[in-house]
Amino acid sequence: MAEEELRRDTPAPGVLRLTFDRPHAHNAISIALQRALDTAMSDAAQEDSIRVVILAGAGERAFCAGYDLKELEAMPPELARASMAEREDMLWRYLSFPKPTVAAVHGLAYGAGTMYAACSDLRVGGPETTMAVSAARYGGVNLSWLLDALIGGAHIRDLLMTARAVPGAEAYGMGLLSRYEPDVGEAAVRIAKEIAAQPPEGLRQIKRLLLEGPGHSLRARYEHENAAVRSTLEQQAIGDMFSTFFANRPAAKTTGEV
Repeated sequence: MAEEELRRDTPAPGVLRLTFDRPHAHNAISIALQRALDTAMSDAAQEDSIRVVILAGAGERAFCAGYDLKELEAMPPELARASMAEREDMLWRYLSFPKPTVAAVHGLAYGAGTMYAACSDLRVGGPETTMAVSAARYGGVNLSWLLDALIGGAHIRDLLMTARAVPGAEAYGMGLLSRYEPDVGEAAVRIAKEIAAQPPEGLRQIKRLLLEGPGHSLRARYEHENAAVRSTLEQQAIGDMFSTFFANRPAAKTTGEV
């Protein structure tokens, strides 16, 4: 059942799109659906033909309304606690997935929906987007460890303490969204195609350095980047590397522009 609720398609070469397909429940994530996503991401990590993953929600109303609260309410306390620990591990694996991820945040994203969006490398939203970190409503806290790097201390206090829903334009203004586009799905595919056109090893290094950087000194981060560049250069001849660069460079205009 959960496999049927996670749609998979390839809207562009090198791009895998995974879609929460529970529009009747605003794409709320059951534990089985989250496990299906976790498995799909693990498989994608091992598949060389997949360079970028888009995460989306089915229907017009929601990206994801969060975890399936009806399911959680029906669980015995011990099972609920165990499932939440499992969910924590699965969210961390999504964050640390070695390839780029793009969240197509069309419609509402509450709770775990915002958590998965925030853990994506890029987040695309639009006029219909609404986002909220709603844990304060039940005495909890989410994303205190991540949002400060995305939106800064003033904004994170506002979002976490009020648990208010933020419209797309405001979310983009504070950095919660990376892009603000009228057609979220089309824009997410376009951006994923741009990323997929880049050499994959360089993208892996970029993501690793950004994830591992916080907490280290500026000099240490500088040295880590230099080591990563040297490692990448050792894998190919300089001439081959720059031939790829020039092949990917936009063609000059016919006016004689170089």
